[in-house]
Amino acid sequence: MGSVSGSRVTFFGDAMVAVVEGVSQVREVIGDTPVIVGGLAVLARLSNPYRATVDLDVVDRSHGKAPHLEVLRAAIGATSIEPAAVLLPTRFGPVKVDVLEVRQIEIDEPSDDPGDRLHASSHAWASDSATEMVLEVVGLDGQRTEVVARVAEPGPLIAMKLQAVMNRSDEKQGTDLLDIIRITFDDATRSAGLAQLAGVADSVAQDIALHVDLWMVRRRDQALRLIRSAGGADIAMEDMELAAELLADAVRRPQRRRRPSVDGPR
Repeated sequence: MGSVSGSRVTFFGDAMVAVVEGVSQVREVIGDTPVIVGGLAVLARLSNPYRATVDLDVVDRSHGKAPHLEVLRAAIGATSIEPAAVLLPTRFGPVKVDVLEVRQIEIDEPSDDPGDRLHASSHAWASDSATEMVLEVVGLDGQRTEVVARVAEPGPLIAMKLQAVMNRSDEKQGTDLLDIIRITFDDATRSAGLAQLAGVADSVAQDIALHVDLWMVRRRDQALRLIRSAGGADIAMEDMELAAELLADAVRRPQRRRRPSVDGPR
């Protein structure tokens, strides 16, 4: 389905033509290189892309510029989809673009809810650390379509997927969890992803650890059923346990010894 070489990924077949062209349309409309997350980013990072995707997810950290969603919805032929998406026309058919906006206040004044905090921090992390890649698709007719985009790194992708599971349908939950497993084990993403998780800010690491414990430890039986229903028939409970261990180790931080208070015991 695809191959990765350096900062270029090539997809083969017609399944991905429209979504790659959608990246080009987003780039043209917003006048900037978009930050790609979600399924397309996962597939671009893996050495062995295991599925296709037809939707496009982009992060918006406009910093005072017109919001991406507003600009995209004003494009000729675009159709708004609530709550935060747009159906964007391309020469290969319409593509749904979900815009994930991160407001600076969400970073400066984090929510009390760990899920909301991780949503904001993981998407901000993805945007700030994304690297440029050439996304190319070769259709069945041999026609090539390519575009340059900034693509989320493996560590932020794992963090975003862990947070996203909570509010998704069963099918999407399974896909998110399977993406996490694939990124954790794939030769092209494992080392980078774990190193990035190990280097993330302690506050973000703590929220990631909570979500790893929730989905890959306490709810691992449910997670495995969802993964298998999403096409991960090859995933065993031992894989879940190993992935949970690797991710938990990556975000574990050494306990800092607390200084005794001045009124404490001598």
